[in-house]
Amino acid sequence: MASIIINGQEHTLPEGEKLNAIQAATRYGVDIPYYCWHPSLSVVANCRMCEIEVGSKDPKTGEIKMVPKLVPGCQTPAKDGTVLVTDSPKVHEHQRMVMEYLLANHPLDCPVCDQAGECGLQDYSFEHGQANHRYVEERTVNPRKDVSDLIQLNQDRCIMCTRCVRFTREITQTGELQVRNRGHHAEIDIFRDHPLDNPLAGNVVDLCPVGALLDKDFLHSQRVWFLSKHDSVCTRCSTGCNISAEENRGALWRFKPRFNPHVNDYWICDVGRYSYKAANDAALLSACYLRTAGDLGPAAIDKVLIEVGRSLASIAGAGGKTIGILSPFLTVEEAYLAASYLKGLNPANVLALGQVPVEGEDWSVKPDSTTGRTGDTSFIIPRPFTIHAERCPNRLGVSAVLEHFEDGLIDFASASARVAAGEFDGLYFASDAIDPWTDEAAAKALRAGVKYLVVQDTNVTPLAQLADAVIAGATFAEKAGCYVNADGRLQYSEAALAPRDGSLPDLDVFAILLGRDPAPIRSRDVLAELAGVIPVFAVAKDGRLPVFGAPIEGAEGVGMGGVPFQDAWAQHRGAKSSGN
Repeated sequence: MASIIINGQEHTLPEGEKLNAIQAATRYGVDIPYYCWHPSLSVVANCRMCEIEVGSKDPKTGEIKMVPKLVPGCQTPAKDGTVLVTDSPKVHEHQRMVMEYLLANHPLDCPVCDQAGECGLQDYSFEHGQANHRYVEERTVNPRKDVSDLIQLNQDRCIMCTRCVRFTREITQTGELQVRNRGHHAEIDIFRDHPLDNPLAGNVVDLCPVGALLDKDFLHSQRVWFLSKHDSVCTRCSTGCNISAEENRGALWRFKPRFNPHVNDYWICDVGRYSYKAANDAALLSACYLRTAGDLGPAAIDKVLIEVGRSLASIAGAGGKTIGILSPFLTVEEAYLAASYLKGLNPANVLALGQVPVEGEDWSVKPDSTTGRTGDTSFIIPRPFTIHAERCPNRLGVSAVLEHFEDGLIDFASASARVAAGEFDGLYFASDAIDPWTDEAAAKALRAGVKYLVVQDTNVTPLAQLADAVIAGATFAEKAGCYVNADGRLQYSEAALAPRDGSLPDLDVFAILLGRDPAPIRSRDVLAELAGVIPVFAVAKDGRLPVFGAPIEGAEGVGMGGVPFQDAWAQHRGAKSSGN
């Protein structure tokens, strides 16, 4: 059994994993500070912050021999017999010296820096630095500059870790960033007329360990210590990137990527990054409505739900049929309760999948696998990242629910044609889509085909204007539940915001219509219930999922597909250069 010694304590190394000293020490609760190292990027060892004492233990004699000089932990493999010393006076003095060097030219502007509160330089200065400043010479001062329309570079704060440069070289392979000049004149810069505007550009802000690269969208808008973080899933496409949704005082302020080796690695695209704004839209539905004497007017939520329940039950009692069109923006729990409700009213009621929005083609990023990425051997080759053209989070999940209740999946086009043909008396449309999907002509065709129309949505749409009842549902930020991404992985997303005034979470709406008590309704309880009813969701039988989610049975993922990222990016840059 392979073992490693860290600060005099012997630990067993896990089988089949390839770790460096930083990762091995972290696994056993020992922190080795670092700046330039990142598990998804090549190892350059230029910050020197992670230098430690390293040696080896002779397996026969047990004698320990130490290397006379300090060695970078990021470049040191953790293998059988490796000895690491991270807490000696020699190591502490080196860390103090490195911090003094990094802060020699660094401006003391923490109170006005957006990185304050989540800055590696702040944290390590407090833990490993010194109180006095001995540097008395004139500091190097560099002006601020924009490297793109959304990203600002404060070169004064840069510690030349080169994470951002390696990201554009190794992950996106677009190479917009470079290190210009040498010595204390070195600085990060873009190539002339090639701004940092690739579809993953915002990740350089997340990678920056200090306040050098800043997102101008978030600049000076909030202090990070006021933000509450919620583990969520991006709903802007079917990739299902894991994100941290950060809110304060009832509003979202930013999305940050969360690591998931099976989905998005450490990254998120810029489309998803800035999609948080849709949850703050002042034009979102802020009340429920009922049509009385031909006019649509605001009404209390309970009154609307009572009227909807009575009207749909009346249709079923008279032998009529209702069709439920369930959007791929619903969670699997919401789709399950909605399907249970409509089928419970009348087994002859029909369920169909709502509009699946598609924009362009898939863009795929295939990171350079020849770089020296470190980490668990199962993730040693960087995972491809795809921005899917399918702009919804849960087509596979909602489809799996519908296929349990129906003999076959009915798509939106077929459902619309059947509605227009007058096959149904009632239509219950549950949307929650980020972007409106219907124009006036399509809305009028659906309205003309039924006697009673219920629209559950977050936006004011042409179809909602024609409805008999409008229920203000929950945005992606106001609901908790599970989505199935393009690869068939079931993932849980927390609610980041409380329901806005005048609205009700979709899970509560369907629970009330089903006659259940909505007070204790929880998405995890519904997930456990549907996992026992629908076999493909059996992985969530106890209502809980692993941290990184789990693949559902029988779901066929979309895969990479589409146009390779480099080809699509070349087309994008060519279009921009031609003025289109």
